[in-house]
Order: sequence, then structure tokens, then C-alpha cells
Amino acid sequence: MGNYEIFSYTYGLNMSLFALICLIISGFFAAQEKRLLSPISFLITAIVFDFAGSWSEKLALNAYEAGQGIETYVMFELLLFLVSMIFMLSAASSFISGSSSKDSFYASLPVWILGGLGGIAVILFTVIIPAGDIVNNMRLIFPFVSFLYLAIGLASRFNSSHNNGYVLAFGVTVILAVIIGLKFFNIYTKWYITPMSYTLFALSFLLMKTNSLEDELEKSEQEIAKYNRRIEEIIKSSPFPIIISRLSDDRIILANDNAIKLFGIKPQETDKYHLKDFFADSDNRRLLLERIEEQKEVQDFEVLVKTSSTDTPFWLLTSANIIDYNYDVALYSAFQDITSRKNREALLQNQATRDPLTSLYNRRYFEDEVKKQIIYSKNAKQPYSVLMIDADFFKKVNDTYGHKVGDKVLIELAARAERALRDKDIVARYGGEEFVVFLPDINVSQAQKVADRLRESIASVVVYSDDNQEVRFTVSIGVSSSDISDNVDTLIKTADEALYKAKQGGRNRVEIFTKEDLKKFISDGEQMSNEEKKNLHPIYDKENSAEISLLDGVDTKDFADKG
Repeated sequence: MGNYEIFSYTYGLNMSLFALICLIISGFFAAQEKRLLSPISFLITAIVFDFAGSWSEKLALNAYEAGQGIETYVMFELLLFLVSMIFMLSAASSFISGSSSKDSFYASLPVWILGGLGGIAVILFTVIIPAGDIVNNMRLIFPFVSFLYLAIGLASRFNSSHNNGYVLAFGVTVILAVIIGLKFFNIYTKWYITPMSYTLFALSFLLMKTNSLEDELEKSEQEIAKYNRRIEEIIKSSPFPIIISRLSDDRIILANDNAIKLFGIKPQETDKYHLKDFFADSDNRRLLLERIEEQKEVQDFEVLVKTSSTDTPFWLLTSANIIDYNYDVALYSAFQDITSRKNREALLQNQATRDPLTSLYNRRYFEDEVKKQIIYSKNAKQPYSVLMIDADFFKKVNDTYGHKVGDKVLIELAARAERALRDKDIVARYGGEEFVVFLPDINVSQAQKVADRLRESIASVVVYSDDNQEVRFTVSIGVSSSDISDNVDTLIKTADEALYKAKQGGRNRVEIFTKEDLKKFISDGEQMSNEEKKNLHPIYDKENSAEISLLDGVDTKDFADKG
């Protein structure tokens, strides 16, 4: 800026030094941005050398007024202005190239060569061939060229979307170039131009930093937008239904075509839906969210869902993880319809626990489930009973009408039993024409009444043979209860013994296995030889086998607590 007048006034010098310090601090802050490091570093260095050159100019004037030699002062002054010009031209080159510090140095190499030639000219016209007019012109040419080229460098940044700092610095630079140009016509300015210029440059550096950050933010936003577009393309082209929902309020942000079809979403109203709206089981959703919160990612999690168009829930397999989407924390969920697989699993489970002919529970399921029910009833101190049901003269039905009609009899018997009993009662086909029932909360006297009602209901059932003949049948029922045992095998076998007694008593009747029966069988069991026990085995058809008992092989200790 070449304004030596600031050294004539103490307050002018102090204000200029303070403004220069502010300039250096703001420049240091702005230079932390990588692309501003080189140009601002060069520019601050140039201003510092310009300040030193003005100080040297003031010393030369003081020496001249004192009648001393000024050649050394003038040479030193011009060299400082020359170095300032070199750094300022380098700063301008860095603004133009926008390169790193190393690249900017090589881009400024011609400037340094020009500076070397200028240095030779300074020594030549101040020491070897003193020329006062040329020296005076050099004092103005060096800063004028510097600011003129710096203005060009700053103008090259006007095409940036955020350029407030460059525009301000450009305006200051142009004004300084004009002021220096006026000195060619012996028009000099006041001392306050220097601190004002430093202050405006400091402000422009801060704005440049802000502009750079805004450019980086805009670039990041563009990258995010590009990333989101790529995600959307991947999601839309995915063969699986995919939904992105905002984690904070569960609102759906994006759903591909397959998800829209699967969940019955209206495409134009996607943002009105919440992911939780489609969960048929709130506990299932809560467990999913807990897994995601703990692990941030969940793979192959089964969810039961529903849609607004149907009340029938269906199963989906989902994989979900947390992602950043459009500045939101979002849940990315991919789904696969596994309803058919779950149906197959249910079918296999049904086949494993159900009798294929009557659809009642099978023997294995009955025994396993009743064990659990007995434990529960004992803890709750509640009674329970077991019914053993057998179709009377079933072999005769098969022989007379054929096995097809016999199957009809068993199916109708099972259906009537299920309809006549409570939902919590367990009805199972135990084998052949024999059925077993577990009655929780029912004592032996109540169980007898239930059995009689069931027997009478079954006696009213009619099936028809292939030639349209009516086929009627009855059942005999044996009852055992918690008064006898808490062992499921023992309960079944004692109920079967009561059933055997009903058969012997004329059929189509109900018999109770009592504690007296229990004492008798314990006694008979102790008197029976091992060889006799070995020859006996349980069968289901008792119509022609009066001696066979399901109590064979039962350890008498099973009755110890109930005797």
C-alpha cells in the first residue's frame, strides 16, 4: 500500500499495527481451509513486506531531511516492495489456479524469476547507476502491479456460488490500486487508508472461510443427494419389498413398488403411513425394535403383518438396519413373504400333533400336554379328570359295513366329542376306536356327569353306509381323576380299566375308577407272578379279550400317594 504517513503519527501506527495483527489472526484462521492456505499465506506475507517497505520509506525520508545518505534505505525499501509484489503475484496465481501449496509454488515460479530481474534493476538504479525518477516510479509500480494482478486473481473466483469474501477483497484491492495510481499524479491519501485496508482484508478472509465452508457443505449436500438417488434406484429395482422409515416418528419416507403392492400403500400418500401400522402383533414389533436398538442391524427376523385391505395377517421375513437418509436417522427394512413357508411349517406341526383321520390331537401330543396341565393344576390346587372313550362293537361295524363306514363312525364320534366339550378340554385319539379326554378343573363327580352327557350325545349320532343304511353306535366311558394319581400314564390306564369295567357291565355306560378299585389292583398286581405279567400286554380291542388290562406293567408305587 506504500503509505509511509502512518509512521508520522503514533496513533496512526498503533491503529495500523492493531489492524495488521487482526489481519494475521483472521488469515491464520481462514488458512486452515486447505484451498485457502496458499493464497492467504502469500497475501499476508506480501502485506507484511509492504508494511515493512513503507517503514523503510519513512526512514529514507528522515535520513534525507537530516542530510544523510539514503541509498541504502532506498535500496532496502525497494527490495521490500519487490518481495511484497512477488508474494502478492503468487497469491493471485494461487487464487487463479486453486491449487495446493506445492503446486502454487511451481505456478508462481515465473513470478519469482521476474522478481529476480526486478532485484537486479533495484540494485542497478540505486547503487550502480542512481536514478531518482526511476526509483520513485518503482515505489509505485511494484504495489500497483501487485494489486492489479491480485484483483485479477480474486475476480477468477467470482464464478463460485459463494463468493462474498472474494468480492470484498476484490473491491479493496481495486480501490488500493486506484489510490496508488493517483500517486503517479502526486495525489496522496491520508494515513487511515492503511488500517482500513487491513481491516477490510481481515473481514474478507473470514468471509472466504465462510464461503469455502458453504462450498463444502453444498458439495456434501450434492454427494448426499447423489447417494440418496443411488439408494432410491437400488431400492426401486430390488426384487424384494423395501421400506425406509424415519426412526424418530416411524413415518415411511420411501417404499418401492413391491412394498407398495405388498402392503397396499397408496403411492401418492406414502408419507401418511407409519411402519407400525402394518404390524399385526405389537409384541413382535417391540422385540424387533429392541434387537435393532441393541445390534443396529437385524437379519432374517420373522414379523406378522397386516394390510388395510385385508384382516388376514401374513408372515414376512425382514432384514433391517439403521442408515442416514436425507439428514434423518432412518430404518431400512427389506421384506420377503414367507407365508407359504409358515403354512408348510404349520401343516407339518399339525401332522406331528394331529390324528390324520379325525383331526384330533394324537397320543403323543396328549401325553406331553397333559403332563404340563397336571403340573399347573397341582400348583393351583385344582382337580382334574381323564375320560377314556371306546366305540362299542366297533369291529362288528367294520365287518358289517366296511372300514369306510367305520372311519365315518370315528370321525363323527370325534366331532361330537369336540363340540360337546369346552375349549380348554383336551380331546385326543388314543388309538384304534379309543379316545381320551383331559378335563381340567373337573372333579370325579363332575366328570361322571360330563361323561354321561357325552355318551348320550354320541348315541344320537347317525351315519349312513354306501347303500344308505342308518348306522348308529354307542360308546363306553371310563373315568379316572386326580384322586387316583398325578401320573399321566397311570391316569390313562386306570381310566382304561374303568372303561373295561363299563364294557363288562353291558356297554353304553360310564364307570368310575375308585379308590377301592385302586386297592384291588394293587393287591392283584402284587400277587401276579412275573411270568404272568410278561405274557400280558395292552391292546385296544377288548371286545374279545376279557382278561387283558392296561394296568399291566404299572408299578404299584404310582398309586402310593393316592392309596
